[in-house]
Amino acid sequence: MLQVTEAEVYRACRTLFGPELQLTREFLTYLQPSGVRSAYRKKAKVIHPDCFAVSCTTTKSRQKRLFQDLNQAHQTVQSYLKQKHQIQGSSYQPKRSAYSQSSRQRQDAPRQSQGPRFWLPQRPLQFGTFLYYLGIVPFQALITALSWQRQQRPTVGDIARRWGWLSDQDIRQVITSRTGVFKFGERAEQLGLLSSLQVRTLLFHQRSKQKQIGDYFIAQGFIDAHQRDELLKRLAEHNRTYRNGFSQHYYYFHR
Repeated sequence: MLQVTEAEVYRACRTLFGPELQLTREFLTYLQPSGVRSAYRKKAKVIHPDCFAVSCTTTKSRQKRLFQDLNQAHQTVQSYLKQKHQIQGSSYQPKRSAYSQSSRQRQDAPRQSQGPRFWLPQRPLQFGTFLYYLGIVPFQALITALSWQRQQRPTVGDIARRWGWLSDQDIRQVITSRTGVFKFGERAEQLGLLSSLQVRTLLFHQRSKQKQIGDYFIAQGFIDAHQRDELLKRLAEHNRTYRNGFSQHYYYFHR
């Protein structure tokens, strides 16, 4: 099988899920075939050439190219997932989540757990990813929640510009030299444009301007307020356990 590079996967995911989604290695970790198929079908309904049968030749040609790009992106990501599954297959042993079992027994639970997708990774996690690994929220709900949350907050670069910590030239340098792996603050720190303390301050301020992702899952009926508080305690314990060795661990404590 032809090996799919990480860069190819990032480009394909931007075509499937949209350019507004921030792509990281963590995103690729919890990416599943069902979520890829769902995103493909949703976008195909919008851009399929048959929807533009009575349009002008230019429009029909454009939609044909877009649909071809979408098909190629879908194939690329699915090939990557198969490739990853073959590599991990020999050591993969899914474990059942005690929380998922108990939550299915709760009579007052708004929705039943979907069952855990993987074991909990031995590294710090964000709250939405934590819920996904526990099987409490499906992949598509996690993607929607992340997009909902990001739409409400200013970017780190905009905050740093307003505070006089970065110039327009500095921001362009970070963006042009940044890959899909590193977040803006991480890359700015690597380039020596921001200190670790400044990045921490920017992230805390950014989070103060956004709604918590847990509120979205409560509104959608996946969990209630009591469950959210208990899960946050479990997440904090998990992150304390596995924070060693992650020098940038504060990037993982978003709710």
